[in-house]
Amino acid sequence: MKSHRNSLVYKAGRYVTRLLLDELPKHCTFHGVQHTFNVVKGVRVIGKAEGLAKKDIQLLMIAAWFHDTGHIDTYNDHEKFSASIAREFLMERNCPKQKIDIIEACIQATKMPQNPRTLMEKVICDADLYHLSFPTYENYQQLLREEWKVVLGKDYSNEEWNQLNDSFLQNHSYFTHYGKTILEPKKWIGPAEFEAKK
Repeated sequence: MKSHRNSLVYKAGRYVTRLLLDELPKHCTFHGVQHTFNVVKGVRVIGKAEGLAKKDIQLLMIAAWFHDTGHIDTYNDHEKFSASIAREFLMERNCPKQKIDIIEACIQATKMPQNPRTLMEKVICDADLYHLSFPTYENYQQLLREEWKVVLGKDYSNEEWNQLNDSFLQNHSYFTHYGKTILEPKKWIGPAEFEAKK
C-alpha cells in the first residue's frame, strides 16, 4: 500500500508550500500559503459533498495547491503561469497527460471572472472563494486590500473599499450545490447589505 508521504498530493503540498515561502513576493499578503491551505481544504470538503470520486478530489487538491503559484512571477494572468508550474512538476513525476490536462484546466478556471464548465472546475472556483463564508472574512479582505495597494497601486478609502466589497459580494454566486446551500448563507454581510436586510 502506498504511504501518504509518497502520494502526489502530499508531494505537491510540500513543494508548493516551500515554493511560496521561499519565492512569493512579500507584497502578496493575501495570495500566500494560508489562502492556498484554505483552497485545498475547500476542494476536499466541497468535492466530497458534491459526490466526486476520491481520484478526482486528489486531482483537485493538486490543482488547489498550484493555483496561485504563478504569483511568484506575475500578478495579472498568473493562472497561466501557475498551470505551467504545475505541468512541469507533474511531468517530472510521470503523471499521465490526461490528468495534467484536467489539473491545468481546473487552475485556469479560477481566473476572474470565473466561468467553470465542469463540476471539478466549479468545485475549485467555489473553494477559491471559500473564505467569503468565513467569520474572519474581513481579515482576508484587509490582506487583499494591502496587496492591491502595493501591486496594483490602488489605495482605496474605507468607503470605496466597503462599496467594492459590497458590490462583489452582491454579484457573486457560488457554482456548486454545496456552495449555494451551505456557503452562500454564511457569506459575510457587508455594511450596505446589512442595511438592506433591516
